[in-house]
Amino acid sequence: MIYLLLGLFLSSFSLPGLAGAKEEHARHTRSITICPQAVATNFSSPRLQVFLTINSQARVFWDGTFEKRRLELNWVNPPDRQETDYIGLYRDDPQWFGQDHPLLRIPASYPGQYYLSSLQFPDINILHPSVLPTPPRTMCLYNYWIAYVRSGTVLAVNCVKTQPVWMWEMKEHIGSIPLHALMIPGTHNAGAYDKFTAYTDDTVVTRYSVNQGEDVWTQLLIGIRYLDLRVSYYSDTPEKFWMVHDFVKQNPLYEAVHAVKQFLRITRELVILDFHRFTSGFDGEKGEARHTDLVEYINKELGEFMAPVWIGKGVSMNDLWEANRTLIVTYQDVRTKNKHDNLWTVAKHAWGNARNPERLFRYLDKTMAEKRTEEYFWVAMSHLTPSAMDVLLN
Repeated sequence: MIYLLLGLFLSSFSLPGLAGAKEEHARHTRSITICPQAVATNFSSPRLQVFLTINSQARVFWDGTFEKRRLELNWVNPPDRQETDYIGLYRDDPQWFGQDHPLLRIPASYPGQYYLSSLQFPDINILHPSVLPTPPRTMCLYNYWIAYVRSGTVLAVNCVKTQPVWMWEMKEHIGSIPLHALMIPGTHNAGAYDKFTAYTDDTVVTRYSVNQGEDVWTQLLIGIRYLDLRVSYYSDTPEKFWMVHDFVKQNPLYEAVHAVKQFLRITRELVILDFHRFTSGFDGEKGEARHTDLVEYINKELGEFMAPVWIGKGVSMNDLWEANRTLIVTYQDVRTKNKHDNLWTVAKHAWGNARNPERLFRYLDKTMAEKRTEEYFWVAMSHLTPSAMDVLLN
């Protein structure tokens, strides 16, 4: 679903809170350092899981053909895995239509419990607001299914699906946990999105500036709740505020703002809108006025949803639901932020600057251990970063 760089997670402590028992009093805030033994044991033991992802890389061949959005099969084997167990990829739910004719059949013992297929997932173009129910509900997309099969029995099944209200559906589990203690999926440079449609799209600029393959509306529907935005001001275009990647103009800001507004009108989900960097157009004598114009626009479009800062850094989803304010807007410019009681301190980015997965994993493991008890928003940047030589050679 993202064809250049993967997303990121806003977190400081993750899984134990997701499986906690129902609280007697919803307003009680849980400790992030105390985890019931039963929960800890559950999440430290292997659990059978299967899920599909979409490979982020597009590749162009010498003859002008290309491939993109290849389906990835992912699974976690159960402790009692048997030699005949396999992972199947299907075009219908195998629980109802049988397991006899999979598109792919991969032994569960396959190294890494991961398989990159050659099958390409379609561009998502069926999620227009006018055709979705209100409130939106989880739906499988394009009917691709993965299953863990043993002796003709499906032990686990999943599909590529939307997750438009996952936080509300999990309210009994996560409602009382402080937001800074949750792991929340997000996207890096959320506004730097584009579709790869032809081999002519394979340029140096596209390779290293486009970070997302879905627009903000689709990102929200598939479960993203943190949006990392970089904004610039352009005086020579009808639209003045643009989402950018460094100095490369990507998409007008209003597209993201309207998507967030539409989404919050039909759900009770959290959205964290992180105005993390202002690359150009905000310096000099006109910079303060442009920040003022931008914040006025944000407040005009989204003010009814914005949570005030005074609600506190230990805020939970229950607090936001009670206040009926589920949008947190963070703002990198401190002088501007300090003038408004609905602009939060920008989330800190933990960036590994890693070129290979092994170094990235070591950095993330170390950082998550160090920040385990922090009580502020921080972002685990889970993407790889090319060097200057990488760019020149590729």
